[in-house]
Amino acid sequence: MDQRKRIPSMFHRRLLLLGAAFAVITMVLTGQMVRLSVVEGSERLAAAEAKLDLRRYLPTHRGQIVDRHGRVLAIDRASYDVAVQYEVITSAWPRNRAAAEAKKAAGGNRWRAMSPEQREEAINKCLPKWEAKCVLLWAEICRLGKVSPDEVQARLDAIKADVQTMAAVVWEQQRLDERIKYGITDDQEHDFKTTPIREQTESHVVLPRVPDEVAFVFRKLDQQLPGMIEVQDSRRREYPWLNAEVILDRASLPKPIRSDHPMTVRVAGVADHILGSVREEVWAQDIERRPFHDPKTKKVVDLDGYRRGDIVGARGVENVFEDALRGRRGEVIERRDTGVQSRIEPTPGTDVRLTIDVLLQARVQAILSHQLGLTVVQPWHHNAALPVGTPLNAAAVVIEVETGEILAMVSMPTVAMGELMSAEEAALNQWLVNRPVEAIYPPGSIIKPIVLAAAVTEGVHNLGSAIECTGHYFEDKKDAARCWIYREKNGFATHGSLHASEALGKSCNIFFYTLADRLGMDGLIKWFGYFGMGSPLDVGLLHTQVDSDGRVRRLGESAGDVPSSARIADIRRNGQLTSAEAFMGIGQGPISWTPVQAANAYAMLARGGVVRDATLVSNDPRGSRPQRCEDLHLSWDLVATALEGLRQSVMERYGTGHHITYDDQTEERIINAEHVTVWAKTGTAQWDIIRRLDHSWFVGLVGPQATGKPMHAIAVIVENGGSGGRCAGPVANQIVRALQAEGYLPGDSAAARRQSDRDGQPASSEDVHAELAQESEN
Repeated sequence: MDQRKRIPSMFHRRLLLLGAAFAVITMVLTGQMVRLSVVEGSERLAAAEAKLDLRRYLPTHRGQIVDRHGRVLAIDRASYDVAVQYEVITSAWPRNRAAAEAKKAAGGNRWRAMSPEQREEAINKCLPKWEAKCVLLWAEICRLGKVSPDEVQARLDAIKADVQTMAAVVWEQQRLDERIKYGITDDQEHDFKTTPIREQTESHVVLPRVPDEVAFVFRKLDQQLPGMIEVQDSRRREYPWLNAEVILDRASLPKPIRSDHPMTVRVAGVADHILGSVREEVWAQDIERRPFHDPKTKKVVDLDGYRRGDIVGARGVENVFEDALRGRRGEVIERRDTGVQSRIEPTPGTDVRLTIDVLLQARVQAILSHQLGLTVVQPWHHNAALPVGTPLNAAAVVIEVETGEILAMVSMPTVAMGELMSAEEAALNQWLVNRPVEAIYPPGSIIKPIVLAAAVTEGVHNLGSAIECTGHYFEDKKDAARCWIYREKNGFATHGSLHASEALGKSCNIFFYTLADRLGMDGLIKWFGYFGMGSPLDVGLLHTQVDSDGRVRRLGESAGDVPSSARIADIRRNGQLTSAEAFMGIGQGPISWTPVQAANAYAMLARGGVVRDATLVSNDPRGSRPQRCEDLHLSWDLVATALEGLRQSVMERYGTGHHITYDDQTEERIINAEHVTVWAKTGTAQWDIIRRLDHSWFVGLVGPQATGKPMHAIAVIVENGGSGGRCAGPVANQIVRALQAEGYLPGDSAAARRQSDRDGQPASSEDVHAELAQESEN
């Protein structure tokens, strides 16, 4: 049939064509509507609503660090940040304000009629007023913030770089998303329009953690310069016990420095190696480990994450427990159209309770100070290498035997002292090293009780058997591997036949050469490992760090040294096995440990071999740490014998820790604290034979005389101090008295303290640092 007959007229044919076209257009529009409302509806709704949301983040605060008695050692205090609008930071603000003023003055119609040149002229007339406001603002920021213009500019450049990088990432992602959604190929042009990201419309912190009085001035300035600055709530970290004054009784000191008048010692940096510090700079690795924004989309992914202006744990407990202490910031989201707010409250960080007693810590630090005189080369030291008056670095540890809790752990010099040193002094003193847990030293004779425990438990020595001291261990070498008493000045004397307790009391080298030979290299290494040498104890400062090359390092605590398999092979190859074994038996040769490992080993001995490794943290927020759960099953006959030998070492006249002999040949007891029993061993550890430099050790146990039970383990090392008894011994005596003064041991605590109203109280940091600076200059 003729088609024209089916559609009677041209009009109808055209109408049908228009209807078909309309149907096609309707289908296209319907499809687009379905795509926008159904397929992409939720995404576009979220994006639209996001533009209606005004987000504000609420600061959290770090958890406190407290001592065993709840005294606050580190705390966040309320503070303020001064933030500047991003438009002001980029210098766009004065021109934008001048343009708005010029347009308002001209009126809308006239402004539209003006040429670009006329508009520019109008803007330039208004510009100086707004530029003057910026000049005033930056001048006040420099003056009140006590920062230089160069430092302020550096902060502004860093903020702009961060925001520009973030904007570039966001815009590129948005551009790619649009090309994919609309099917735009790479060879097609795409008119993508950028819109400011949130960070380009917000204020950014320029002066973090300003004092209250500075914040008040900026709040008044905000009224004079509206829309430019914002004073935000913040926090700052304080260490109330960082500086303290301690009054020390000097009536029990060695005769040349004894006095009836107490001494007030100002100590700076109390426990600062333990507590560590925080930094106000967020590093790239912080953000990589825990980002606040997604690195690709720049959307907030973790309110706990790091962003500019955060404080970060840098060292010590502040670093190790960063994730627990840090807390979680809150968030307020306000709808611009309705004003309705949703709020996530900030979560404060977890408190960390340490086992140390800060009063005892400060007292022990005062004892180790050069001001008191025990850690300065004295005539009675008979130091063959250093002149009288030379200051000596030192470390001390006090551990509770029953629990393994560390009551005090002092490293001298402290960080606060080191920060005032010259570059040359800093290199010499290595003040950043936390000596009790990071510095390793040859044990010297303090290892002898451990060698005895190993030999008896392994069955290579019977406590009822004696060993003859022949003066020298190798029959054909009288000038090697000798006993300390076998010297020409002593008429080449020997100790004769000795049982174990006497051998410890007299510190006979031949006895322990013999035991070491019987144990052999493998036996010695095994037992040294049982007592903690060769592995970090993880007292609470151990942490890992991943280097740029992917290598994982363990930092914060040292393992000490025992010979590796390769080292042992070299020793065997060189025919030095027997001599190496012998020297390891008296704590020399290829072994070393830290002061905390030494004190921990003596605490294990007092517990009969029960392993309960030393700890600094009583409520580890990281969860239970993997601990050695072992029992060496030392016989109580062995423990009693070892304790008797250690008692003789300090309580019997022949003991190396018994007395000091002065130049006038008068003698004086080293341990003169009453109402207590001390079991200890001295050690003189050779480390530089050429310069004749020896470290001075005193490690032992102390308990009430009435019970005869060891309660505390003490380790003292004085670097380059020489004789363990003459140098480290008097330091340990004062630490025993400090334990009495703080109520941990029976004694005349009132006489020991002789307190004033300020004893044991925090001191002004300004006063202490001024005094230290003066000493440094002198």
